[in-house]
Amino acid sequence: FRVYNSFGSSLGGPINKNKAFFFGDYEGSRESARTLMISDVPLPGWRRGDFSGLRSITDPSTGQPFPGNMIPDARISVVSKKIQDAVFPLPNFGPPGLQSGNFRQQYVGTTGFTRFNMFDVRADYNVTARDVVFGRVSWRRMPLDYTDLVPIIGHVAQNRYGHSAIASWTHTFTPALLNEFRTGVTYHRNSYHIDGVGSDLIQQFGIKGVTATGIYNAPAFRIDPVTYIDYDGAGDSYFNNPSTTLQWIDNLSWTRGSHFLKFGFDAIRDRLNETAITSLVYGGYNFTGAWSGFGYADFLLGIPQTTQLAAPTPPRYLRATTWGVFAQDQFKVNRKLTLNYGLRWELPGPFYHQFGAIFSFDPKTGALVIPDSAVSRVNPYFPSNIPIETASKAGYPTDSLVDFQKNSFQPRFGFAYKPFGSGNTVIRGGYGIYGNLIYRPLARDMGGGPFAGSATFINSITNGVPRFSFPEPFLSSAVGAAGTQNVQGKNPHLKNPYTQQWNLTVERQVAEVGLRVSYVGVRSVNLVYRYNLNELAASTVPFSASRRPYPLYNQVIWSDNGGNEFYSGLEVAATKKHGKNLSFGAGWTWARDLTDTQDSGGGGASFGGQVLQDQFNRRVEKANNGLVLRHRAFGYAVYVLPFGRNQRFLSGANRWVEGALAGWQTGWNVNLQSGQFFTPGFSSFDPSNTATFGGRPDRIGNGSLPTSQRTIQHWFDDAAFAIPGCPNTDPICRSPASVGRFGNTGLNILEGPGIRNLDFSLMKYFNLREKTRLQFRLIMVNALNHPNFAVPRANISSRGTVGTIVSMARVLNGEPATREIDLGLRLEW
Repeated sequence: FRVYNSFGSSLGGPINKNKAFFFGDYEGSRESARTLMISDVPLPGWRRGDFSGLRSITDPSTGQPFPGNMIPDARISVVSKKIQDAVFPLPNFGPPGLQSGNFRQQYVGTTGFTRFNMFDVRADYNVTARDVVFGRVSWRRMPLDYTDLVPIIGHVAQNRYGHSAIASWTHTFTPALLNEFRTGVTYHRNSYHIDGVGSDLIQQFGIKGVTATGIYNAPAFRIDPVTYIDYDGAGDSYFNNPSTTLQWIDNLSWTRGSHFLKFGFDAIRDRLNETAITSLVYGGYNFTGAWSGFGYADFLLGIPQTTQLAAPTPPRYLRATTWGVFAQDQFKVNRKLTLNYGLRWELPGPFYHQFGAIFSFDPKTGALVIPDSAVSRVNPYFPSNIPIETASKAGYPTDSLVDFQKNSFQPRFGFAYKPFGSGNTVIRGGYGIYGNLIYRPLARDMGGGPFAGSATFINSITNGVPRFSFPEPFLSSAVGAAGTQNVQGKNPHLKNPYTQQWNLTVERQVAEVGLRVSYVGVRSVNLVYRYNLNELAASTVPFSASRRPYPLYNQVIWSDNGGNEFYSGLEVAATKKHGKNLSFGAGWTWARDLTDTQDSGGGGASFGGQVLQDQFNRRVEKANNGLVLRHRAFGYAVYVLPFGRNQRFLSGANRWVEGALAGWQTGWNVNLQSGQFFTPGFSSFDPSNTATFGGRPDRIGNGSLPTSQRTIQHWFDDAAFAIPGCPNTDPICRSPASVGRFGNTGLNILEGPGIRNLDFSLMKYFNLREKTRLQFRLIMVNALNHPNFAVPRANISSRGTVGTIVSMARVLNGEPATREIDLGLRLEW
């Protein structure tokens, strides 16, 4: 349920006639909404150790099943009981025994940044007949509060600020020669944090070994098969990034004969001050079922498979300047042919830390590399046996640790051609090279290391005794102990990725129908991809940390060039105007986007996309881009109701009838999209003997179900996938064979539910006075309230939830999944 109010006003006019002018506007928005939360919570029996009805639950201390599949109360960890009581509510939806989506609750929240205030003020001044200046100031504030599953946390508070100012001076040298100079500044701040202090929770739960205190954050629990409690999501759960961008632009336009030339220069100065603290400062605890055969049973026993612990990363004070110059020409060769061509030279300067608190890795020596100026800032508690060397000694650039690439030349070319004298056919085409700016996310990914650090601890059980368990789930309280430290590195000679784009379009008018057919191609090269330098080759030899290339570390995530992406798209569209009241159009896009560098969400820790499954086999990464849909069709119609003056009906009606019934305009928009690609997976086992727990399974069948058999409870055939090392007859067996390889399932081989959406609008202007009118507007998004679903659960190890769909989708252009009705009134005078 949602009630949304948007309001605003604007005012403008002359200050000095024909000399100075002003304009100001304000817009505000308020929302009252209730949102349905759907989660998987443990069954009542599980909470007390009763797993009867499931496959046998093994006692890790004996290797034998628990009698009756019940864990004795004395064996249930006190820490786990406290976490369970604080984190997981009882099921309140569905029949007894339902594991997927068994908790549902309405809570007060928002559907986005829908409570805001914003205003703009602008002034224009005609200095002389040849000189015009203007200035503008804008202010934005958008708070967002939303509730999460954990009652003890409450909600997450977020505030976004956006302020900007711009000044412009336009000078006319001659009627054919014009120059415009602009300068501006933008301030942006996006801050959010959990409404709770994690150290209080750690003390309440009784977990030992965590030293962080006073941070608004919370520990992360990943317990199969219930909903994960992980506040990081796609980023950090405590975040604040007041950043300022200054920009200078100068463009010179010159018309000479059949040529329209333009030359320009721009410079952008970025100042990014950012504090980002991961929830792992209070620990990450992963219970996958590795020991008992069921994740929640492992949790009750207090024996995680892996844990993580991090020290808070110090604030980032990042600085960089990007320069660019260009020249272009639009040349009208004749009445039939027009050419556009130009060249841009871009100089994206790499970011550097104002105080040097960034680091990289030197594969030759196994040492961490820091700027020369940052030696005094190394954390004194960082393990002394991990080598650290300065950038000058390692041969890295001394401040940014990556080279300043200066060869980004980007040519562009386009044409428009009318082959026939009638002018009803136009052929258009173009080609261009565009650079990808990588240095901002690159630098954001280089924090931590010897200035903070994170560690991963891998558990094992010997003679029935785990290496660690609750209440002491870490091998050492010192983050960064040898063999557990996670670090990253960037090739210091990284090149700028670039994208080639080309298209060819044929437009033709046939009778009263406008047709357009286009081919669009996009090829990106030198994309940054990531892999673990410290990963062993898959083999049947049992894993040992001592066999790693860099035994002082756990993971060494290395970023390098070499990724590729190729997009091909066919676009077909038609438009028609029927009479004076109706116009409509339709179109269809077929797209195929293959890449070996899947995008996992952008900058920060995900810079360069997801980490390769196997650093020795990049070929298996090539797959459909999970963010690009295969098919999209649309249709729209705008119809003015035929009532009133000069219309079919009531053309002679009096002004009252005319005012009430005439001028109503309706709009219809249909959007049909194929489903999003997704990949099945499994958890808890390491069939490759590389310390990679879980991953992609083996594909032993098709996996896709016929359309008639797909339901939200069973969307794909999970029996078509097996944990590597398990026989086909028992695809999720308890003890997979040591096959020494990864699963053979490709990425993004399955497709989720499609999107079907119909929008409707109704609008009319009511003329109140000669210069005053009132606009009424009704907009219905997803007017038929058609359910659009997200991709299903895809972890084949969780038999109670795999293949089920419990969440609604948002179509890719941001429209909500459920019906939304907006009513609006606008007074213009």
